[in-house]
Amino acid sequence: MAMSPIKHLKSMFHDMRLIMSNNVFYVLTIAFFMLLSSCLSACSTKQGAIANLADLTEEVQANGSNYSEDDWNAVAEELAAIESEIEQYREEYTDEELKEIGRLKGVLLAQYTKYSVQSIKDGVENAMKEAEGLIDGFINGVSNGSSE
Repeated sequence: MAMSPIKHLKSMFHDMRLIMSNNVFYVLTIAFFMLLSSCLSACSTKQGAIANLADLTEEVQANGSNYSEDDWNAVAEELAAIESEIEQYREEYTDEELKEIGRLKGVLLAQYTKYSVQSIKDGVENAMKEAEGLIDGFINGVSNGSSE
């Protein structure tokens, strides 16, 4: 039995759609894995370490003024991990790359210093208020005690 030309054309069109959709899926799958492998390899290269440091610096610049002590401890841990990465490639870095690493660390240090100064300032202000209350309490206690 011969197939009608319209059914044959529909069948061919359906087969072509299946082939094309499979090829698109195949190409997208390959592209995804290529992208994934490049991301993973970037993280384990000397440039990946600098990129990680730059990302951390950018995050701290954007949000560091709102960080708590726990947040700063997490930054310190992340920085230590990045520094270990950098140390692996220390001999391979150019002078410009080393300069950029130093600049990024300097930005982090400046942000942490701002936090520390504010913490000290807040601590001094609180201590002054407490001392003022202590003095008032002492004077009040002495005044009330001498009338007895």
